Amino acid sequence: MKINENILKRFIEVPEKIEEITNNHIIEVEDFGPLSNITHLVIGKVLTCEKHPDSDHLSLTTVDLGDEIKQIVCGAPNVAANQTVIVAKVGAILPGNFIIKEAKIRGVESSGMICSLTELGIDEKYLTDEEKTGIHVIKEPLAPGSSALAYLGLEGFNLELGLTPNRSDLLSHVGFAYDLGAMINKKVMIPEIKIKEEDLENPIKITSEVKDCFEYNARYFTDIEVKESPLWLKNTLLAADIRPINNVVDISNYVLIEYGTPLHMFDAKKVKTDHIHIRYAKENETVVTLDEEKRVLENTDLVITNNEEVIAVAGVMGLLNTSITNETKEVILEAAYFNPQTIAKTSKRLNLKSDSSLRFERGIDQSLVIKGLNRASELLVELANAKVRKGVITHKENQYQTQVITFELQEINQKSGLNLTAKEVKNYLERLRYQVEQNKESFKVSAPENRYDIFEVADIVEEITRVHGFDNIPVTKLNIAGQGKLTSRQRKIRNLRHLLANLGLNEIITYSLISEEELKLFKNDGNPITLMMPLSANRNVLRQSLLVGLIETISYNQTRQNENNAFFEIGKTYTKETENLTLSIGLSGKYINSSWIKKDVESDFFLLKGLLEQVTSQLGVQLDYVKTDEHHQLHPGIQANLIYQNQIVGVIGQTHPNLDKKYDMNKSYILELNLEEILKNKQEHTYHLFSKYPSITRDIAFIVDKTYPVADIIALIKQTTRKYLTNYEIFDLYQGRHVQEGKHSLAFSLTFNDPQKTLEKEDVDKIMRSVRNRLEFTFKAEIRD
Repeated sequence: MKINENILKRFIEVPEKIEEITNNHIIEVEDFGPLSNITHLVIGKVLTCEKHPDSDHLSLTTVDLGDEIKQIVCGAPNVAANQTVIVAKVGAILPGNFIIKEAKIRGVESSGMICSLTELGIDEKYLTDEEKTGIHVIKEPLAPGSSALAYLGLEGFNLELGLTPNRSDLLSHVGFAYDLGAMINKKVMIPEIKIKEEDLENPIKITSEVKDCFEYNARYFTDIEVKESPLWLKNTLLAADIRPINNVVDISNYVLIEYGTPLHMFDAKKVKTDHIHIRYAKENETVVTLDEEKRVLENTDLVITNNEEVIAVAGVMGLLNTSITNETKEVILEAAYFNPQTIAKTSKRLNLKSDSSLRFERGIDQSLVIKGLNRASELLVELANAKVRKGVITHKENQYQTQVITFELQEINQKSGLNLTAKEVKNYLERLRYQVEQNKESFKVSAPENRYDIFEVADIVEEITRVHGFDNIPVTKLNIAGQGKLTSRQRKIRNLRHLLANLGLNEIITYSLISEEELKLFKNDGNPITLMMPLSANRNVLRQSLLVGLIETISYNQTRQNENNAFFEIGKTYTKETENLTLSIGLSGKYINSSWIKKDVESDFFLLKGLLEQVTSQLGVQLDYVKTDEHHQLHPGIQANLIYQNQIVGVIGQTHPNLDKKYDMNKSYILELNLEEILKNKQEHTYHLFSKYPSITRDIAFIVDKTYPVADIIALIKQTTRKYLTNYEIFDLYQGRHVQEGKHSLAFSLTFNDPQKTLEKEDVDKIMRSVRNRLEFTFKAEIRD
């Protein structure tokens, strides 16, 4: 966005150090400089014009320059006495590094140059045939000696802003003036707009069947003269990188950069009716836009119609069937406010970007919509001799409501590093046009209508700090006792990654965005985060499970003949309320390939469970395993919930055959574990010397019903043996002959030790009797000799 001093000074007194103020308080300045580098350029009045005594094609003139009269030799065929012209005085440097000096032309002194527009650097393609020929003759009565650059619209500076997407309020001179006024504590004055209306009613009727059109206004004009725009308007648009077309179109573009109000003009005769109706497009409805491209619309696109056919794609582009031409005499002028999200979707899908759509999709100032419409009406009367029908026809659906934010003074000072009073905070916010309710040091504020980027207290802190000045924040030394170090949480995550890598697993990083189908397949809490404008339908929802990416990775490798896989991922999963750090592990094929020194180790449920136990041991926690069949992506007979502190924190199991078929892969073993609660465990690893006293190992075998989870049996053994049990192993699992159906035989090896003394045989015998008794009582176990 380029800020033109000539427009800006209509609304506010422009400070001398505007570049510095903008950089320090508003936004980064990308470029700053004069609209024109030409100096010594003034308005002159040709007093006399005679033939040069020694040339047939030169003229000898005397020109009044206001403070002096100069003799100038001119070669233009159209120069004549009593003309008002543009004169480059001695010392002027014209485009092409052409320096104006005192000269003697064919023996006659010449002090200056009467200029054509092309000699001033104005591109011929924006000039009329008359303006291309000879010197430029000014038709307005301008005073000799006055600024020619002011007449051309080239006096003053051009300030180019490095806009960021959140500052859509700066996409107009009025918006910039409001922000500038807050920084220099000056009021913005919107000039009074005067429109002479005819005593004929505006015939327009507006209806709407959609809620995405928040406001729609229309004026009706007759007897319009479509012609070239005046030089000041052309040059103003060119300085803003907008191509001049004709006075009618140029006026709408000028008001766009002045007020930030997107306007559209329809040829009223081509509209064929006075009825404007706003609706959604019909599916596959086709239109031809102003760029002469055929477009296919969808039923989510907002369109303007004449109650029969489409005449504009709302907020994006008009159509060829109602375009303004040199023959246009009657015009319907539209000023509207549409739902930014709807316009953004349509603009992106149609690949149609315009200055208007940019402003609509980022949000415009609804309070300036009518002002922009009336400003354009004023200019149409002035520059196109238009006649205006009485009144503005308006359809209003709703008013944009800005976010209401509450905060305490202490919060502002704490986050900003300032020491402001409540009075200062209120003053700063009111200068920025915030609505402020104050109760001592408590505040309740709402942002102005053009600030769509204000949502929370941090935004308010930034606003206050901008006005106060970032350079005025006191320097505070950081209270750092030493070098920074990892937090306990960071250290645990890093060590966990190292552990899994050392166990032979490969770390993967998968997409956080998945499809809605994948979300339903693996996990869906019913409250997913969906992107408003996804780049792909396959990546439009934030994942709630890491298993999606894990399965895709296993499938990708297996379909490329890499059957043996061991992967893990530590990443975030998301809901609207929380985001959780999560671990996933997946195994398929062989975990260890055979060699001359070792045999194959096939991936299976127990291998995966063993890896998980390595993880929980590293993290200093213990999980319980509860068999379940609720996870439809897992084999119903080989799955379990992972329990920590009576909460389900994960799942482990074998992939369901249907899932294997869907992803074209062999059976795999996967787990997912929510690390958030586990990482809160404060217990750190402690290390002890090996006991200097000997250990005693005892074996126990028993037959028990299969319905009892082995984890419950282990828990009972641990509870019974208490501090003396240092290790246990299941060294045999048998079912079959001599064991009843529905039961199996388990054999445990238990190791006992007392770090304070040598355990006696009698002590261990007593412990083992307790173990046997509790197994028999609790699980109806049959102890084997």
